[in-house]
Amino acid sequence: MNNLYTKPKAIFAAVATSLLLAACSSTADYQQQVATETAKHSYFSSHPLLQQNKATGEMSQNKQWWFNYQSEQLNALVVKAQQNNLNLQSAAKRYLAAQQRLGASEAQYLPQGGLNAEATRASVANQISEEASFGVGLSWQLDLFGRISALVDAAHAAKASAYETQVAINTQVTSGVIRSFIEWQGLSLKQQIVQAQIKALEESVEVLQARVEEGFASNLDLDRTYAQLNQQLAILPQLDNQRFNLQASIAVFLATTPEQIKLNFEPELFADGLSTQLDIADSKQALLLRPEIGQAYYQLMQQTALSDSAKAALWPDISIGGFAGLLNPTNVSLSTSDDAWSVTPSISWSILSWPALKQQADAQQTLAKAAYDNYQQSIVEVIAESQVALNSLAQSQKHTEYADARLGFADNALNQAQAMYEEGQVPYLDLLSARQDALLAKQSAVDAKINLMLAKVTTYKAFSGMWSR
Repeated sequence: MNNLYTKPKAIFAAVATSLLLAACSSTADYQQQVATETAKHSYFSSHPLLQQNKATGEMSQNKQWWFNYQSEQLNALVVKAQQNNLNLQSAAKRYLAAQQRLGASEAQYLPQGGLNAEATRASVANQISEEASFGVGLSWQLDLFGRISALVDAAHAAKASAYETQVAINTQVTSGVIRSFIEWQGLSLKQQIVQAQIKALEESVEVLQARVEEGFASNLDLDRTYAQLNQQLAILPQLDNQRFNLQASIAVFLATTPEQIKLNFEPELFADGLSTQLDIADSKQALLLRPEIGQAYYQLMQQTALSDSAKAALWPDISIGGFAGLLNPTNVSLSTSDDAWSVTPSISWSILSWPALKQQADAQQTLAKAAYDNYQQSIVEVIAESQVALNSLAQSQKHTEYADARLGFADNALNQAQAMYEEGQVPYLDLLSARQDALLAKQSAVDAKINLMLAKVTTYKAFSGMWSR
């Protein structure tokens, strides 16, 4: 059991099978229940969006999936976040503290005690007596009923749970930085589109003003154009505010200030033909190794171990005490001292406290059962989250395809309206309407691409059991 906890990496390769064994020390009926929960993971082995190419999968284990975006800027942000994030640093310290508490628990296997030195001078009926002793005193509790072993197992589980917490925070930080970065890039692309539209509308205003003065156009056309222009101008402050908020979010992940975050626009991130295929080596393992499941599993292990310890407390405590040193019953001068040693076996049994100890053991066993319920719930939530992520990714792909098709038709309509207006076949309002439709279609297409990329980030987060470690 020590290896199970002291080597966290070895844990994760065995989680799938350990799911079948959790809580067996408390209730054998848990085996079938856990097996039923684990069987649900077969859904993910053949999902069309999951890439199961072994060679590609092995490569993806050695590099992070966000490298596929080929953005040095993003890679640097993720590295800084993983190095500087205060929550991650705090989790690392808590993990270290759990290791230290484990060491303290394991030390209980050894004899306890230390150096003892004392001297006494007393007067009884005018008779003065002096005593002195110096030596080593120790007490060794024999773990015949497994109380100390159970407490050590609980400390092992607490350490492993602290590591899983660290992994979970790393997942949140990494995916949070990537998500905010993509959103910021998407808003920058939308800002670029709005600015281009503003420039086109300003040029139209100049032309319309001249045509109104010459009597070839009406003020209605000019006012409608001004309305569209100001509509686009009003979007810019909103985009700037949203971009700053995302910049601040990244700054929080990096433990710095928004002013220190300098982001550059990378339009190539939104190139056509965005793929939804995931570069995941083993989707089943990527779920089973999710830190949420690990946390719940080791909390179950901890509560089960504490339950075993509470049961062991119902039985007698057997220990051996001892002393080895110098005794000087008549003079504090060590020159007249005598060598001395003693061995003192002892047994204590809190018979009168047995009802209270039994209630504590029952309460701890109930907590272990509650921890198993939480463990099952974590599996249910992971399965649901993963299914939702895959479904969202698939629907986002369809949305992107329809939005691109809409944009193509809208652009064709705008070109036709422009040609027909120049030939005098349609009024200016028709051209203005076609331009508005094209603008909305372009914004919708950008939103669809942003949502597709964010859905992919969410899906990688849902299957984070391997890359997060």
